[in-house]
Amino acid sequence: MKLPTVALFLLAPVLGACGWIPLPAQSAPDFYFTNSSVQVTPAQVAYMSENQLDAGRLSIPSLPYSTITIDADLEYQGKGAAMRLEIFAAAERPNCPSVNSTLPGYSPALLCTGPEAGQRVAEVLLNTGTRTPLHLEGAVLAHALRAKTLYLGIRLLSGNPGNNAVIYVTNIHLHGWV
Repeated sequence: MKLPTVALFLLAPVLGACGWIPLPAQSAPDFYFTNSSVQVTPAQVAYMSENQLDAGRLSIPSLPYSTITIDADLEYQGKGAAMRLEIFAAAERPNCPSVNSTLPGYSPALLCTGPEAGQRVAEVLLNTGTRTPLHLEGAVLAHALRAKTLYLGIRLLSGNPGNNAVIYVTNIHLHGWV
């Protein structure tokens, strides 16, 4: 063995303790948000009513992660020109009223008067028909992913999505460091 390889092998426990050893990226199936029933105001946050880590959407090894991030692409298809959103993550199901979707087969949304138990993990400007990269990170996101309970929410800061506007979430990758 060469000396640099041995040195890296010996330093691995130290680097791991510092959160510098990346784990292989995990991917998740694409999904989308639709504006079928909820007109979110800047004072409200609409959360998905289902745990995003249920039903095998994302397989996360049980490891002592120091940092976890999610990268994805968003594409907005709607009649409005642009929309600015805040993305929230919650490690437990928000205790907010449920609002049913007007489209068959869609889960209801949880409409909260504020962030509830969630925290802001990103802000993004979406233009119609344009792919926009999204990077999510934060302590609540890492906690939620370690606990295998994640509820995502959005707050509309500006723009006016019409009925049945869709935001596609694709190329989803989770990155973790121990």
